[in-house]
Amino acid sequence: MSNTIVLGIGNRLGGDDAAGVCLIDMLIQKQHRVKSLRSDDLMAIDAGSAPEGYTSAIRQYRPDLLIVVDAADMGLSPGALRIIAPEQINIPSFSTHHLPLSIFISYVKEFCGSILLVGIQPKQTETGGIISEAVRQSVNTLTEVILKGRIAEIPLLE
Repeated sequence: MSNTIVLGIGNRLGGDDAAGVCLIDMLIQKQHRVKSLRSDDLMAIDAGSAPEGYTSAIRQYRPDLLIVVDAADMGLSPGALRIIAPEQINIPSFSTHHLPLSIFISYVKEFCGSILLVGIQPKQTETGGIISEAVRQSVNTLTEVILKGRIAEIPLLE
């Protein structure tokens, strides 16, 4: 893995909507325990529900790969992981946020080698809810996949 930013998006008070930011928590915890992972190889950013606030960091770091992770209603089983193609981002049910990720990605793509959008299917996103076990397990899996450089193993959303 070289020069990668993982940008987790989500609301910690919204149940499974917190999937992206929980992933960042796990990556940071594991980064401290994994001796072979240099901190300049991977930058983990908790963007909350406002990824546009981190465009300057992306522009400054100019990653080879930007991985954006967010809860996404894809009509799949809770916890399902999928890479979402850019043309699918405009689907109204894609994200639990009101921010058009297509505009964010369109803006930052000139500063990145590649961009991957990874969706995690939520079970519930009620305010005050806690993250479901299915989504928690997927976050664990995705953490390992990212740290081992196996992101290509995640299937594309069809």
